[in-house]
Amino acid sequence: MITLERAPKLWDTPEKDAALTWVPITTTDGVTAMVVCANGHAGLITDHEIDAAGHVTPSVVCTETSSRGTQEEPCDWHEHIRLDGWEG
Repeated sequence: MITLERAPKLWDTPEKDAALTWVPITTTDGVTAMVVCANGHAGLITDHEIDAAGHVTPSVVCTETSSRGTQEEPCDWHEHIRLDGWEG
């Protein structure tokens, strides 16, 4: 399990500034989190539970792709995470 630090604000360029951080996001379904994987891809936590201590279940898989040369390859980030500073 890895712990993601809470970012002070929503990122302008998450791929450069925010790897392994998160911010709270309010949706029509309530409060959730947007996280940035180790490869700099931002994504909203959906279809997951976040407990009072910030543990996210099930594990989080990045669904983005990255350009490597002339090919698109899926991101390989897949982790069990805890959101540091979660106020759930």
